[in-house]
Amino acid sequence: MKALVLYYSQTGNTKKVAEEIQRGIRRSVPGCELKTIQEADPESLEDYDLIGLGSPVWMGGETPNVRRFLDQVPKQEGKHLFSFNTHGVMPEHFFPSLVRRLAAKGFTVIGTRDWYGAVHFQLAPKPYFTDGHPDSVDLAEAEAFGREMVERSVRIASGEAELIPAPPEHSYTAQLHVLLEFYQAGGNPHGRLKYDPEKCLYPKCRLCQDNCLMGYIDLGADPPRHGSEGNGCNMWMGCTFCELICPTGAISGPWEEIAAAMARGENPGVVLGYNPLAKAAEGAIASGRLRPLVPGEEVGSKGPYFKAYGKRPRFRVREKK
Repeated sequence: MKALVLYYSQTGNTKKVAEEIQRGIRRSVPGCELKTIQEADPESLEDYDLIGLGSPVWMGGETPNVRRFLDQVPKQEGKHLFSFNTHGVMPEHFFPSLVRRLAAKGFTVIGTRDWYGAVHFQLAPKPYFTDGHPDSVDLAEAEAFGREMVERSVRIASGEAELIPAPPEHSYTAQLHVLLEFYQAGGNPHGRLKYDPEKCLYPKCRLCQDNCLMGYIDLGADPPRHGSEGNGCNMWMGCTFCELICPTGAISGPWEEIAAAMARGENPGVVLGYNPLAKAAEGAIASGRLRPLVPGEEVGSKGPYFKAYGKRPRFRVREKK
């Protein structure tokens, strides 16, 4: 058997899980490879018998670069694939959608698994409900999941087709209301980003350009292009990662204004009458899905992320993703 664990990780959560899954697979398949989406060739999946595919959850689904990669993958003939993700507190729509997309590509999806992970965006309460994940317990589960997927693949190949799980059912949860609100807002619900070329260190610094999943940034153009609007970003999916990693403040957002409005009970762009993140976290804890590593009374005690991490960069990229 030849195996590959393929993943994208923006802040490191999915990378940690992917590495442990690879470790588990290597107990039976010593040559199991580990690659990022950027390193892999869609055509090369033909070379593997078992593939693991991992992504963070963005707006209920896989990240844009993972979806583009899958769009380029040739039609498969039942090749075994399992999927995994990391997320905050609303992952419900990821697998019901992705598993069907993978099946339409011809993959036989033999398993899925998700893990909580620390959350990084400017208006998130800090500490967050899922901070501290994935921890040693999560990573041990990931290693065991890798071993399980090898065993299941071997048994299915030997004729035990009943081990192939049915596609996860679609569930109609509060997340759908949140996603609808985000989409109908017509712009970035976390706030429009602005770009100030006077503060930019390009070409010495290319972090925002190298990490933009949408290809919206070309600082070498004349004039420099930043974001969905050319001179700013208003992407409806809510990505504000370039502001988090900018070392100089050349990229900024209206965090103070939005935080003040939220404190008055006026949540711009999303009007639900309740805090969807808090509600989802409460439900996850009550059901036993989420092991809280942050005491409830400490959630948000440092204020929103942009204040808790006021020094630039707010998040340090350790490697090119």
